[in-house]
Amino acid sequence: MYSYLFLSLIVFLALLLFFGFYRFQDVVSKEKNALFHQYPKGQKRITEADLKHLPKPLSIYLEKVGVIGKFMDGHVSFRQQGRIKTKVGKGWTNFRAIQYMTARSPNFLWSAQAYPLFIRDKSVSGKGEVKINLFGLKNLAIFHNQKTDESALARCLGELVCYPVGFLSKNIAWETINERSTRALVQFNGTCTEGIFHFNKEGLITHFQTQRYKDESLEKFTGMVENYKEMKGLLIPSRLRAIWNLEEGDFEYFNATLTAFSIE
Repeated sequence: MYSYLFLSLIVFLALLLFFGFYRFQDVVSKEKNALFHQYPKGQKRITEADLKHLPKPLSIYLEKVGVIGKFMDGHVSFRQQGRIKTKVGKGWTNFRAIQYMTARSPNFLWSAQAYPLFIRDKSVSGKGEVKINLFGLKNLAIFHNQKTDESALARCLGELVCYPVGFLSKNIAWETINERSTRALVQFNGTCTEGIFHFNKEGLITHFQTQRYKDESLEKFTGMVENYKEMKGLLIPSRLRAIWNLEEGDFEYFNATLTAFSIE
């Protein structure tokens, strides 16, 4: 009898966890469909003329990574696997994630599993939200305020290296700093942020610097991009690292590799 009850409990828990997983993924799928429907694909292709108004380092970069001939309005999805830290001094936690992005207007939706936690981060129409969920069954925390909006939009700006067509968005204004760096100011429905992109001698972006909110504190932030690979006709960094540049020292909390890339 006890063995039967134990087996029944195991089956019940397995079904509950499966339901949680399915429920969370279903919510993300609906958010993705809504995002792509709100910002539909277009048929206009990028030409050299579309790059002429940009700072020289950026136009060289965009031509080098292969945006000419690509659709101006489009969507991409890519998968990641990596590790993340929640606090200074804590160990790494492995995760798997999928991210969706749009081009003409800068939006992203990121869904990750760091079991038993499910995390969804997004910036859509300038509004950000971070959701942390246990087993896909219960929300532990949801963050959505002005600071979240600005931080999420800054993340979206920095991660356009994964979909460089997005650098042509009319929401972004550009300023030349020197031959190896340009400043971007992005504004979207009342949310605004800025950052600096740095280029190497080959013309590729090496890192992105901005300020983002870490909890309630505005901190310096660096996004490192490495190991460029051709993916679906675009030259994309296959490795991403995120670093808080704190007063007490740098804190790298995110390290991921792109494992798949698709133009939707």
